[in-house]
Amino acid sequence: MASFNRYQSTLSTYNQRLGTADFRNAAPTVEGEYNAKFGSALGQEVGQTLNGFKSITQIQNYPNEFKDVLLGLALVKLTESVTGENLLEVFDEAFEGIGSGNANVSNVLTAAGALALITGSSPAAGFLKSYYGGSSGLAVGNLLSKATGKDVTSFVSAIQGIQSANMQQFVQAGLSRSISEVLGPVISSFNKEVDLAIGTAISPILQAVMDISSGPIGILIDELTGGKLKSFEVQNIVRLLSEGKYAEAILLTSNNSNSPFSLIESTLLDLDTRVSTRITYTGSSSLPVFNAGSDTNAFEGSATKTWKDPDASDGTGSYKFGVIPTEQQLEAELRSATREITEVVIHWSATFLDQDIGANEIHAWHRQAGYDGIGYHYVIRKDGTIERGRPIQKTGAHAQANNHNLRSIGLCLVGGYTVPSELALQNPSTGAESFTNAQTDALYRFMKTFYRVWPGGQAFGHSQTDPNKIDPGFPVGTYIKKNFNKENLNPGNKDPLTSTQIAELRSS
Repeated sequence: MASFNRYQSTLSTYNQRLGTADFRNAAPTVEGEYNAKFGSALGQEVGQTLNGFKSITQIQNYPNEFKDVLLGLALVKLTESVTGENLLEVFDEAFEGIGSGNANVSNVLTAAGALALITGSSPAAGFLKSYYGGSSGLAVGNLLSKATGKDVTSFVSAIQGIQSANMQQFVQAGLSRSISEVLGPVISSFNKEVDLAIGTAISPILQAVMDISSGPIGILIDELTGGKLKSFEVQNIVRLLSEGKYAEAILLTSNNSNSPFSLIESTLLDLDTRVSTRITYTGSSSLPVFNAGSDTNAFEGSATKTWKDPDASDGTGSYKFGVIPTEQQLEAELRSATREITEVVIHWSATFLDQDIGANEIHAWHRQAGYDGIGYHYVIRKDGTIERGRPIQKTGAHAQANNHNLRSIGLCLVGGYTVPSELALQNPSTGAESFTNAQTDALYRFMKTFYRVWPGGQAFGHSQTDPNKIDPGFPVGTYIKKNFNKENLNPGNKDPLTSTQIAELRSS
């Protein structure tokens, strides 16, 4: 086998021959148009009014990022003082029945009356709740578009008024074109240079570099072995996987791990280290669309196959109850949610101390019980691993009482019984002491991420949403107050609040 120095030298040569200056030159444009579309200066404090838009909630920016541009989603409402647009004229046109959807009331509402309803200066303003929106440039444009029937791009001047000075120049382009249109010519040119300079020779080089560096696959192996292996030992397992020697890789990992053999087997069988499947060159000049949790459509409820199902077509199943290894990935999944989420409901699995189960097993149990597959969205195993259950885009089946399935994330901690299964007591004791320290740490990380995505969200134990239940064995209200200084707005035994209701209650 050739030495690493050879690969390093070769890659260095390509790095010099394949210039990246065009990408660097395009970066300010891409960043500016992205920030103009998805950010704004709104949301710095409750009650802030900027160019006729009033913040009802506050968002927190990540430290030292984006300066005065806030990437997040505060709730804002429209007022009558939007600059760059004569709203009386705009609404007058809209209420003549031209494409606004409001034609059915055009004969009873004047433009001034419509404006009063929408901006909140009328007693009946609460009727038109749709005229609340997000704080980003695109959200503000959509708010005005919905109210008036005009295209978003016609409100460039209004959207510029909510941007910081250095973003205003990017608004029009940001609203009318995608990032791929900016980078498309640059990518196409770079691809041609790659074809000329490297051709197909890049594959074995990248494969070797991947095998040596291990990357995310090495992190998974470290998690399975508790970090016991040295770097070269991890690289050896990665090499075995890349050569298709799964049995050897699984055996070597299990010999150095306290994790269940079934977990090691399922995890490593799901991995593919080959460069042909990890990097695909298509020759396309456009960027691929990425959606967190993009395998949602593979979840088919009770018909979903897992790697344990003998009739699964490929032995691993079409939907992966995979591991969520980092807070960043968890945050990406939570932010990808397309349904309204305002709360987390925490459960336990009602299992014994020595039962190390996960999403696969719970999926099978729920199928046997007649449910539409696993009812929880996430499961925290004994070793603190967070596993994906039902896709977050789909309504859960875990908190039926008081309709809490509708707007919640179902989170299940494996445990409940404080005795091992061998005792098989008629009425075994239960409690939070059935959870491990690793699970407690994972719960903290999960809730920290949840509140980062939904700062005004609520958290309940199953016993709070359903008085007939006793899980998760600890007072969730006390837990969130102590660890995150958060308080719920209702006791949990009522229907879940909407995001608008939460925003209004927290701002009052």
